[in-house]
Amino acid sequence: MRSLATLVALLSPLALAAGCGTDPSSTDGGTCTGAKCDDLDLPDSEVPASACDGLMVDASGRGNDRVAGRLHDPLAEMLWHGESCPVTFGDIMAKLREVDKEGCAGERDGISTRAVSETAQITGSPTSYRLVTTRRCNGREEHEILFSLFGIRAGATTLPGNVEIIAFDKTAGVFNFYETTNGEINFFGNSKDMFKGPQGNTRRCANCHTGGGLIMKELDTPWMHWEGHSDTPGAADLVSGIADLGTKSSGANMESLVKAGNRAWNESRVTFMQEQGNLHELLRPLFCTVEVNVDNGSDFPTSPMSRIPSDSLLDPHLKGFGSINIDNADYLAQIATNGQNVSGTEKADTFFPDPFIERSNADNGYVDALISRGIITDEFAKDVLLVDFTRPIFSADRCGLLDQMPQGLPQGFTADDLKAATIEAFKTANPGTPEGDLLANLEAEGGHQAVVDTFFNACSGLTSKQITERAMRIQSLNRKQATELPVFEFAETLPSDNLRVDADSRLDPVSCDLATEFVSANTGAATP
Repeated sequence: MRSLATLVALLSPLALAAGCGTDPSSTDGGTCTGAKCDDLDLPDSEVPASACDGLMVDASGRGNDRVAGRLHDPLAEMLWHGESCPVTFGDIMAKLREVDKEGCAGERDGISTRAVSETAQITGSPTSYRLVTTRRCNGREEHEILFSLFGIRAGATTLPGNVEIIAFDKTAGVFNFYETTNGEINFFGNSKDMFKGPQGNTRRCANCHTGGGLIMKELDTPWMHWEGHSDTPGAADLVSGIADLGTKSSGANMESLVKAGNRAWNESRVTFMQEQGNLHELLRPLFCTVEVNVDNGSDFPTSPMSRIPSDSLLDPHLKGFGSINIDNADYLAQIATNGQNVSGTEKADTFFPDPFIERSNADNGYVDALISRGIITDEFAKDVLLVDFTRPIFSADRCGLLDQMPQGLPQGFTADDLKAATIEAFKTANPGTPEGDLLANLEAEGGHQAVVDTFFNACSGLTSKQITERAMRIQSLNRKQATELPVFEFAETLPSDNLRVDADSRLDPVSCDLATEFVSANTGAATP
């Protein structure tokens, strides 16, 4: 049994590992394939000059002097290949009105902004916001150009010049990451570069964009902290007062564009990982947690808590039930006993109650892409995810299996080849261990739903008070581990509490009791 003290090392994506499993013949670590992406590797002498030369700083780790002429996302091609180099948000939006007019004749046309605030909804008053603005013109999809502005106060009539930008290069299937600051533009690299990890300001975006795609932590309804089921105080006035923000949009729209963008990137991501020839990194999001999302137990702030959602207990690929019923009084009593509090407020819960950490849509989408490409089967994915399945995120036991997976499969291997090689790699595993459970799952046909049903029936057989207390302990642990990730920048995002939960805690897959070590779903016996 692996202690969760090893969690960070085990769950770190390729970005934080020593090396990247790259092609040693490539000067940039094998980051790019395809004619457009190869421009990143050209010597400066072969890159077209741009007015941005000297203003655009290569913070990708390549150290190029000419950067703009290498890039082929729509923003780079419209703004930074020409004779001017706008480097503030206001100047960029002004230039786009000149060169990006198709379907966008009016001042606000094509521009939409989504406001997110950890404090405005819960306090019921205008406070401060982060804004995500898109410009959808010339037939582009909304995920192709995104601007992020931070620390915008309610009632502001002007915006800062500094802005973070993500733009999608369709020719290479990658996002490019930028920030304008102090009269310069930092280019932090593309989606593939994010797997190399951050080094100070170099590839700084890799701190949060560990999977190389778009991030919206609160991705599922009710889009906690975003405009959605409830208006955010002050957001409408802020957006309507500044032309560069266009019209106000919602968390639902943000969810849609994030999912669309990540679907496009995941197709390129699978190909990229295949080209690296490193099976462990190809399969990492199946075994390990690369990114997480935040969901809620109630879709409306005024609704009483009546259920423990299955998403807080299970991976979506295994979900076989909707929820476990509880009494609201037991929930309220439990969070009071736990000393739960939202930082800086007198509230015990977030605006939408019972926020919990779940496996990210990006990780799940990547697994779906592996399945659709025939690299793994749905059965294989479930066989893996059923190991320590009551710990759907941050499972050091399941993630630790990745290091024991076979390497050296021939190029173009099939899903059957992978399954056979995995069975061979684990053939001596002892029953009752994570390795033994994986082997048993692979050798069986189906049976996943029966295992999930056993767990559901055990949990449903508990009293409301019992299951609420146990679920809240696991949620507390997951929140505390999630807030150690760089992407959780604000204490107000999630509640804190006074619970001291063993770092190896999980629910027993057979009895639904609390356990502090791996429990086999096949035997129900804790590993010695």
